[in-house]
Amino acid sequence: MTEKFKTGLCVLALLLAILAAYVQEMSCRQSADLGSGARQGPFATVVQTGPGR
Repeated sequence: MTEKFKTGLCVLALLLAILAAYVQEMSCRQSADLGSGARQGPFATVVQTGPGR
């Protein structure tokens, strides 16, 4: 019984994370459509280059 409860919580947490990512992506796309200029995407990776690279 405990294992089913844990599995249910994990599935719920995963679905909530996917929903949050979807809402963030749609929000970013809508704000980009309004002409807010060049922006990074919500999941963009920032790469820093230092001396010697």
